Amino acid sequence: MHFLFSLSVFIPLISGLVPVQNTEDALITFLVHEFEDLKGLVGDLKSKLESVGKKDNDFANGLTTAENIIKELTQSHDAHRRAFTEAQVAFYAKLSASVHGLSPHQTIIFDALVTTTQTSLYDTTTGIFTAPVSGMYVISWTANVDHHESQTTELMINGRSKAWNFADTAGSEDRDYGSASQTVVLQVNKGENVWVRTGTNGKGDVSGHDYSTFSAFLLFPHSL
Repeated sequence: MHFLFSLSVFIPLISGLVPVQNTEDALITFLVHEFEDLKGLVGDLKSKLESVGKKDNDFANGLTTAENIIKELTQSHDAHRRAFTEAQVAFYAKLSASVHGLSPHQTIIFDALVTTTQTSLYDTTTGIFTAPVSGMYVISWTANVDHHESQTTELMINGRSKAWNFADTAGSEDRDYGSASQTVVLQVNKGENVWVRTGTNGKGDVSGHDYSTFSAFLLFPHSL
């Protein structure tokens, strides 16, 4: 627009003042100057476009980097949360009613689950605690017997006897109940089963009503 306006003003002006040849020379000179100006303007626009393109590129690269960082942080957070949840291992169960006539080496099922941090830790139908992670565990159980009774019990880990106790009131003249407790610190690997069973000494009678209990918690985890 600027160029056309200048041209429309300039041509009549020079045509009345100078000869035709001079007018053509002046017009050519004017056009050359205008062309150079336009050329410079195009160059500026091109530089600005390249600058904008570079900034867009930098912004896109920065956005991709930020997305990768967020993804890594999210994955790290999820991993830490899973590890923290897996490390929260504890349960406490009790025998709600007395059991009688259990065979030697029969599992004592503590049927009332009082505390648990994970639903799959202890099975009240089988009496088995399954370790969700490998680590060092604190395991405790108490067996109670009626007066003039006795019973041995054993702690089992994957079919191996690890600890024992013996509740005995058979030689007592009074009518008191008797309890035997045991607490151990043992390595238990992920997926291994832990339970309490009767020993070979006794008639298989264990008093319930919350006197006999079974519990465990993870002291610290570690990988094998």
